[in-house]
Amino acid sequence: MKLFLENPEKRFFVRELTRLCDSLINSVRRELTNLVELKIILEEIPTVKDPAIKKTINSRKYYRLNPKNLFRQDLSNLFLKSKILMEKRFVEKIRHLGEIKYFCLSGTFIEDPKAQTDLLVVGEFEKDKVLKVLKEFEKEIERPINYTVMDVNEYQLRQDIADNFLEQIMANERNLVIVDKLTKKKKSNV
Repeated sequence: MKLFLENPEKRFFVRELTRLCDSLINSVRRELTNLVELKIILEEIPTVKDPAIKKTINSRKYYRLNPKNLFRQDLSNLFLKSKILMEKRFVEKIRHLGEIKYFCLSGTFIEDPKAQTDLLVVGEFEKDKVLKVLKEFEKEIERPINYTVMDVNEYQLRQDIADNFLEQIMANERNLVIVDKLTKKKKSNV
């Protein structure tokens, strides 16, 4: 269901869905039948006027989200709430890994495709533990996260050299700042 909601215009065929969902073909077919009966998704069989081509194309049914689906908004809201709860658990895990000085969500978390990173964590912590939590979260949400993790010394060094990458992250007003205990240098007007 999540695949259809995230790709409302895309058409999928059964084998494609089994690969994307990492499920058995019979399970996928059974769920598709249920979703078609509920009119949540539509089953489409492409038709072509050329009889020679028609045989090969008709053997493959495609499925897509029904745009007139009565439950579409409710299902989208349910998945959104689930995503928020996962993100909240993830944030809490990060906050308890050490002395976090700065933590913000950006990029895919705030639907900003221009952002250079999805999250920034600055602090005193064991980097391996942070990376482990990040990898676990990537598995849970089934997509990679572009993250930036650094200790306070690296942050200070980047601040001292006016690192453009760091400045762009920190200047993004759309970021969702979770923790901000950093002393930021004020720019001089000289």
